[in-house]
Amino acid sequence: MAQTQTKTKPKPKSKKDKRLKAASEAGRAPSGRTRVLGVLAGGAVLAVFGAELTRIWRLGMLPQSRQERPEGRKGRILQAGQVLREGYAVSRTRENALFNMLASFTVAFGITRAITWTIREHGGLGPIKNVVVGKRHIHHFLPGGVISLAAGGVAIGSKGHDLDRYLAFPFGVGVALVLDESALLLELEDVYWTEEGVLSVQIAFAAIAMLSALAYMIRMLRHSEGQDSETDWETAAKAWDDLQMIPGSGPPGIGL
Repeated sequence: MAQTQTKTKPKPKSKKDKRLKAASEAGRAPSGRTRVLGVLAGGAVLAVFGAELTRIWRLGMLPQSRQERPEGRKGRILQAGQVLREGYAVSRTRENALFNMLASFTVAFGITRAITWTIREHGGLGPIKNVVVGKRHIHHFLPGGVISLAAGGVAIGSKGHDLDRYLAFPFGVGVALVLDESALLLELEDVYWTEEGVLSVQIAFAAIAMLSALAYMIRMLRHSEGQDSETDWETAAKAWDDLQMIPGSGPPGIGL
């Protein structure tokens, strides 16, 4: 008797497999939603950065409103650095912390995407390569979670708010590393460079836009807090500036 051979039927592909195959064949052109979120995030960041730099510059210029302007390019550059340093030092800690977190998040996300693309296309960027322990690839959401947890823990446990503006930098970097692989965490598969992985970019863009909106909201609501160091600085600088206008009050300038 002839033995009948049973043919194994191929396992039907899941919807996810079909989507990934279609994405691989179609390329990686960004979708309309990703473009819209990118434009919103970029516009919001530029608006917040511009407003923050303007505010810091205005605060730093208050004590120098009647000082003689330095001559030469080097003198103007040094004065600009001094203005930004003084304005940042007297500005509100909460607004500085939020701005620092937004800036570090945005920069870290961009650098992370650039590095991962370089590793994928060229195998690495100098000593920067994929981290492998044994046979396990260590994704960058792990150090990101550790960094953000450490920065947040120190901020919560420390007395006062003086460190918040500085701890916002590592916190923003850590959150950027985590959200950059949010699609991987949701899918529980390495979908970083697939259609599913675009979700990470969309989530990061949405987070940038929301942080920018939060920074603007805090700016609108800050007057309800009453007096603070920034308001006192503005009042003292204006009073001293008015005093210099009185005849016989001494040479122009301010000595705060």
